[in-house]
Amino acid sequence: MKRTRQPSGKSNQDELPSGSQSQASQNPSQSQATSLTQAEKAAAKLDQKELELKVNDLVQYLLIMDQKKYPIKKVDINKVVLKDTSNKAFPLVMKRASEKLADIFGIDVIELQDKQKGSYILISKYEIDADKPNVVWPEEDNTRMGLLMIILSLVFMNNNIMQDSEMWHTLKKLGIDPEVPHETFGDVKKLITSEFVRQGYLEYIRQPQTDPSIYDFKWGQRAKAETSKRNILHFVSQMYDVSDPQQWTSQWQDKENEEEMEVSQANSN
Repeated sequence: MKRTRQPSGKSNQDELPSGSQSQASQNPSQSQATSLTQAEKAAAKLDQKELELKVNDLVQYLLIMDQKKYPIKKVDINKVVLKDTSNKAFPLVMKRASEKLADIFGIDVIELQDKQKGSYILISKYEIDADKPNVVWPEEDNTRMGLLMIILSLVFMNNNIMQDSEMWHTLKKLGIDPEVPHETFGDVKKLITSEFVRQGYLEYIRQPQTDPSIYDFKWGQRAKAETSKRNILHFVSQMYDVSDPQQWTSQWQDKENEEEMEVSQANSN
């Protein structure tokens, strides 16, 4: 899957004033300081113990906050973890925390884009496998995630967008009435339009100039990161006992186009 890379801490060499070259040569630490990025300069004010403590605190904070599957906001990280530390140190602390999560836990930190830029989600690198029929969800979330898989499937099979009225009608046929409290899911409409949206699995977009309001469902950024059209197509094929997913002609072509685009993007990086 496509990954959003964390800031790399790329440095921009500051120009030395005239006549200062020899002085910089005599003082290597001063020469090195001139090449530090803002993040590194801010982090340089911390001793190594304090910096490592902040990195470890951030790793623990990200793991804990990810339990609810809500995007984790940069402003909250600055407030809770960095606290009195300069916010300019954020890119370096996040970079090192991301590296630790990847190396130790096999987890990628992904920054969301567009309206959710400045928020982060955690994705297990081992959950995304194009050869597996579907994603392995945490056991405690199996019931809700089963409903979510159905919703993602409905959106995908409907050309990647589905009106809310069509969604509610289809769920009713499956025995899930969004207007009636469900014994397992509770308030179904709130779960889908609020919880799944807040977690980043779905987008719930109002169509302009509609009265009464009409909303469309689309895949959210977390759904795109955690699963794929290939996985969903296999999931749908299993539901309908279809042995060859290519029987879904337009969806298979959509899946092929997505994978070709990912390969092209990977080769261009």
